[in-house]
Amino acid sequence: MRTQVDELLQRAYRPYRALPDLLRALVHELAERERLAGGCLRLHCGCSLDVCPARSRAKLARPFLHRTLPINYAEESLGELQLEWSRDAAAEAAGSLCEDFARRCAYLVKRYEVQAWAEQRLGRPLLLVGVCEALHQLEIFIEKAAYSCLPVMLKGEFGTEKVQLAAAVHCCGPHRDGPFVEVNCANPAGQPAQWFRQASGGTLFFNGIEELAPALQGQLPQYLHSRLGQWLAVPTAGEPRVIASATADLAQRVREGGFSRALLAELDFLVIEVPPLRERLDDIESLVAVVLERHGFDVGRALTAELLHTCRCHNWPENLFEMERVVARLAVMAGGRPIRATDIQVHAPWMLEAGALAGREQPPRAPVRVNGRARSESHWVECAVARDLAALSGLHEALRRALLYLGEHYAKPLSLGELARQAHVSPSHLGFLFRSALGTTFKPLLQRIRIEKAKEMLHADEHQRITDVALSVGFGDLSHFEKSFRRLVGRSPREFRRAAGT
Repeated sequence: MRTQVDELLQRAYRPYRALPDLLRALVHELAERERLAGGCLRLHCGCSLDVCPARSRAKLARPFLHRTLPINYAEESLGELQLEWSRDAAAEAAGSLCEDFARRCAYLVKRYEVQAWAEQRLGRPLLLVGVCEALHQLEIFIEKAAYSCLPVMLKGEFGTEKVQLAAAVHCCGPHRDGPFVEVNCANPAGQPAQWFRQASGGTLFFNGIEELAPALQGQLPQYLHSRLGQWLAVPTAGEPRVIASATADLAQRVREGGFSRALLAELDFLVIEVPPLRERLDDIESLVAVVLERHGFDVGRALTAELLHTCRCHNWPENLFEMERVVARLAVMAGGRPIRATDIQVHAPWMLEAGALAGREQPPRAPVRVNGRARSESHWVECAVARDLAALSGLHEALRRALLYLGEHYAKPLSLGELARQAHVSPSHLGFLFRSALGTTFKPLLQRIRIEKAKEMLHADEHQRITDVALSVGFGDLSHFEKSFRRLVGRSPREFRRAAGT
């Protein structure tokens, strides 16, 4: 439920480049809302702002009520907020709101500290943007986790702010002046001994740890302190704090034999799920504005109600990564003028389709036309089975990943949720992509792929038992396989085999 301070922040928040500009806007909103007579905000970093409401204190010939609120973050004092009310103002009623406001100011101050630290140390001004409740819960987690030595696990979909959060956990803690070493687990440079040595006294961040090769996973216990007593290695005095991020479901990877169970157990202490963009609708406007500004466009001119409405309706399967690409593309192709629905229709048409379908289940529609030709469901089945990258190149990236995965793992007991995880999108958005681009849904397409593979096996080996073929392609029993085969092929598996042999 949205609180009073949430409403205040939503009205006044803008992703200003400098912290004083943001605090000035927020304090002015507080002063107007609570009829403040005066006051000031003082930070130890040197930032100082006076509260100057429209009603001048000189015109109020009444006694004043004073209150000083600390601006604290974890164990650290950042400054204080001093407020004054006239005696007839509802000072007591405003107390809870002002306390919450001071707390939220502390989180915003730390954001800009992280931004400055990242720009200096990493060469990138990493800044969390927005004031939605989901982001606020993330910042509460960071505040608590930063002062712990326990491992942190950041889970989230592809394109969410896992890197920014890892930097924040390090920067907001007591070892911010120590090294921050990132290991790109998909293509790591060096060996574990080198990583732990470089990060001694600081933080070792495993970015995308599900991509770490099994051999390297097996080496980590030599250097990682086991808090569960799984191994007896004793950490050195400078053992780094470990943070890991993951896009895939690591528990599922463990069940499939693709990730170390022992390693996951050691990392699974302080865990947070980074919210996807579709759950942060209140932040969409600010995030779009940041992208436009970062690419050198006039936000006031380029940002339109049409663009905002479309962005709020879109599911953003690749989250902030997708937003960065799409908004920058639209701004460039619009040539600096306001971005209209016609621009979106030409350069990002799937966003308009998603907006039209938002919240409503739609029947399958006609498939897209590729190179002027309508493509049937059978065409996409053939592409998936043959793993035809060229033929799939015109599809949405997530849909292409899903079809390639189906073409290889069709025999597994797949669900739409598991397939969506492999495609790095939500199940609802993947379902929409199947309907809008292929004219079908997940289950019928999977069944057609299985039948197509069964036809290949029946044609290749006339002595293989029909039951073995059914099991090999993912059917649990012979009866279901034979009924499905006859419905889709027009004859039984045995009849198909005899016809193929003539």
